[in-house]
Amino acid sequence: MYTHITRDDRVVISDGLRRSESYAIIGSRIGKDKSAVFYEVRRNADHDGTYDARRANKRARQRRRESKYSTRKIENDPALAVYIESILEPLISPEVVAHEVRIAHETIYAWLERSRPDLKWKLPQRNRKRRRYGSKRAIKQGWTRTVRSIDERVKEDENWEGDTIKGSTRARVLTHVEDASLFTVADLMPDGTADSVHTKMRGRPFFGTIMYDRGSEFALWRMIERDTFATIYFAHAHHPWERGKNENTNGRLRRVFSKRFDFSTLKQRDLDAVVEKMNHTPRKSLFWRTPCAVYGKCCTSS
Repeated sequence: MYTHITRDDRVVISDGLRRSESYAIIGSRIGKDKSAVFYEVRRNADHDGTYDARRANKRARQRRRESKYSTRKIENDPALAVYIESILEPLISPEVVAHEVRIAHETIYAWLERSRPDLKWKLPQRNRKRRRYGSKRAIKQGWTRTVRSIDERVKEDENWEGDTIKGSTRARVLTHVEDASLFTVADLMPDGTADSVHTKMRGRPFFGTIMYDRGSEFALWRMIERDTFATIYFAHAHHPWERGKNENTNGRLRRVFSKRFDFSTLKQRDLDAVVEKMNHTPRKSLFWRTPCAVYGKCCTSS
């Protein structure tokens, strides 16, 4: 099987040439035919014929980069590059952009890495590492002993998952995402208390089921059930994957509002604008339909 000449091979070639060895002898040392050594020296030697391994390797890498330039879709299409830059943002991932412009999302990632590293801040995760879950800390809240478990959940026409997002101050965002459509609802709260959650839920006519984690902010779940049309269930302690749609949605909101963001400075209308964009962005998991279109109760857009 053919393989390219490596940097270590070039060191052997350079050493052999200094010893005045033939191409055949050098080739046998690196497992190449003598003609491969000949063409390597001819392509990557200095102008005076001297072959230096370091400079030869640099020339070879540069040649490989230049040889592929003519086949690069984005670099050779300035209008496409400008368009991708204009719509790419943390809430509009390269995968969504790629679907719209009909290219592979790997092509966009490669273009960013190769030619536009200054745009990496627009990527969804911005090189952040995934959080590890699985803590086995004991449950301390007594109220959780009487909650309705996920094991009892019977799914209905609408099935929501809910949680809160913390910032740098007491203010929080209460989020709910509908399981089948990924349709998202978000409300600003002055703090993360159970009273604040209950107050917000009284103004939201949720139907079907809602699943929360066992955070103390949901301790008034019986009152929330009374004031909405939903039946509430709880995931097992420290099992965020049981509310995977909500965890993913909160992660998408984190692309705009970092953990250091002060939610007390945010207006509800500005939060609504971000959520509206999320609800009207095509999603691969929805076969490139928008959450709004799948949910069917938002508006008439697709």
